[in-house]
Amino acid sequence: PNHSASKSDVKAEKIKNLFNEAHTTGVLVIQQGQTQQSYGNDLARASTEYVPASTFKMLNALIGLEHHKATTTEVFKWDGKKRLFPEWEKDMTLGDAMKASAIPVYQDLARRIGLELMSKEVKRVGYGNADIGTQVDNFWVVGPLKITPQQEAQFAYKLANKTLPFSQKVQDEVQSMLFIEEKNGNKIYAKSGWGWDVNPQVGWLTGWVVQPQGNIVAFSLNLEMKKGIPS
Repeated sequence: PNHSASKSDVKAEKIKNLFNEAHTTGVLVIQQGQTQQSYGNDLARASTEYVPASTFKMLNALIGLEHHKATTTEVFKWDGKKRLFPEWEKDMTLGDAMKASAIPVYQDLARRIGLELMSKEVKRVGYGNADIGTQVDNFWVVGPLKITPQQEAQFAYKLANKTLPFSQKVQDEVQSMLFIEEKNGNKIYAKSGWGWDVNPQVGWLTGWVVQPQGNIVAFSLNLEMKKGIPS
């Protein structure tokens, strides 16, 4: 018998164990070129639709900037009302709000875009089930918009390569909003999402890594959020 498990089998087992140790079910979809690979302890999630939650901010920003509903330097004023998190209680640009994942700023942007244009654009891009329903400022949090981790990874791969149907400039702008850090020459771009208004709750981390040689590896991590999982 062959005892030398391949490197990828070891990696698959390691990732699966991480989900098990967190006492949750999840999947990690990786895309390189046109090839996708799924890892985790619930691989069926890879092709299951979930609300995108704040990962939709990527597309929301692209649509808003492309159609001149805002600029990257514009400051969205805080109205002084209490918000869910103290770090949302300030004036912010779209980039600041992307990093803080501030829903109110992106709800404001969505209302500027309006239901008709938003619906048209989400369909044009072919984002998930492309159904935003009748309310423009919460369809990504409570539905009806849903997307699979496989589709999220593909969306991230396209944004990383600037092959989405938006201008190069706008894709550049949104890319820079998503930059997290550089580690050992790897540049990491990502957006988290947490759907707490749906049951069971869903967590996301979708983005890509630009490796030192310039290779792009896109990913979408999707898991069931349980109380006590550190985000």
